[in-house]
Amino acid sequence: MKLSVTQENLAKALNAVGRMVSARSSLPVLGNVLIATDNGRLKLSATNLEVGINYWIGAKVTEEGSVTVPARLFAEFITSLPDGNVELSTNDQNLLLSAPHVQSTINGISAEEFPLIPQITTEPTLELPVDDIKEALAQVVVAASTDEARPVLTGVYIYNEGPKLNFVSTDSYRLAERKLALKKKLTDDIKVIIPARTIQELVRLLDGEDTVALYVSDNQVMFEVGSIQLTSRLIEGQFPDYRQIIPKTAETTVEIDTSEIARVTKLASLFARENAGSVRLDVKSEGRIEVVANPSQVGESTSSADCQVDGDDGEISLNARYITDALGVIGSAKLSLALSGKLNPCVIKPLIEHPDYLHIIMPLRT
Repeated sequence: MKLSVTQENLAKALNAVGRMVSARSSLPVLGNVLIATDNGRLKLSATNLEVGINYWIGAKVTEEGSVTVPARLFAEFITSLPDGNVELSTNDQNLLLSAPHVQSTINGISAEEFPLIPQITTEPTLELPVDDIKEALAQVVVAASTDEARPVLTGVYIYNEGPKLNFVSTDSYRLAERKLALKKKLTDDIKVIIPARTIQELVRLLDGEDTVALYVSDNQVMFEVGSIQLTSRLIEGQFPDYRQIIPKTAETTVEIDTSEIARVTKLASLFARENAGSVRLDVKSEGRIEVVANPSQVGESTSSADCQVDGDDGEISLNARYITDALGVIGSAKLSLALSGKLNPCVIKPLIEHPDYLHIIMPLRT
């Protein structure tokens, strides 16, 4: 293999590909990135056997070839180089690197030992504008579980219903749902659970592109964004019937600036760390909400903000971090909080944008 590529493009690709590398694997090759020529371009690949990525960049290819090298060393080396062209070539299983005033060799492993990253060659199931799907995924992935005891809750559930595509996640303590309108009816229905880590990586990859194509097979999903393909296994199992926990009515509804509720929640959370992050929301019907951190070893705090209240006084105890997570992705300058007593979920909805988004937080028993 012999080629020339710009340091900027190579560093950008390695930054994306390197996040897929397996840090703790019994297979040394999984700690490597695959470098291969492909139809006059350079292809970089990495996988942890659950998620894989192929990233193509432009290059001046003189000789075809491939090799794998340690991903972290290669990425740190390329990032440390100045702007300009980098010459890459192979000698057996070694990668030779040449740049102005730099000559280096990285010992590698044969490309034949690198696992195959599955590719779905059918027509895309659907294509969506990047801005829409990026925002929708970011809004729901925050509620996905990290507990592997219930695998179906560690992913984002995506399914179509009529003219809309639904994105849902829950960790049993909170739930997020976002709906996107589809421009045309799907030929085949979608009903998949995609690992949250895959979703998080996809969101990072979506900058600077216009559309993303989604491909679905029996146990794999592939997202194609520009010159990048991200492939992931699907989570098997039945996603819970989440709609039964969404309250239909509310005894108390609060309309408030997002920045105001964020401010008072943050102040209370500083004192709530020793109480498992528990804060109490006291809603006063005359138009005020108080966020209270109960007395602990470090002290106590009550912060208030003006708001519009429809209904009676209300009270509920919630996890402050869950509130902060919801406010961080809601994407609206104003929001509503719907309460129905101490033991029922709190429903958070944006008021200005994204009417098809809701975030539910289950109450803490005090």
